[in-house]
Amino acid sequence: MGISYDSKESLIDFKEKYRIPFNFLSDSKKEIGKAYGVNRFLFASRKTFLIDENGILIHIIDEVNLNTHPTDVLNLFEKINIGKQ
Repeated sequence: MGISYDSKESLIDFKEKYRIPFNFLSDSKKEIGKAYGVNRFLFASRKTFLIDENGILIHIIDEVNLNTHPTDVLNLFEKINIGKQ
């Protein structure tokens, strides 16, 4: 899932416009951003937190390259065998 400071309505529009296959949560009060340490002056810093099915934080991607990020995440999933038993 993705989390953004944008409103719920704008996130729904964004998801539909770009046909994104996962859900977004609105953190308009910036509470989640504060808890994860991503709040900056106007915008949150872009980071990815990989959390397993048990709620355990297993990896943080501190530098997100928008051009390669989907592939970067998939490669990381394979590397750490997320979801494999």
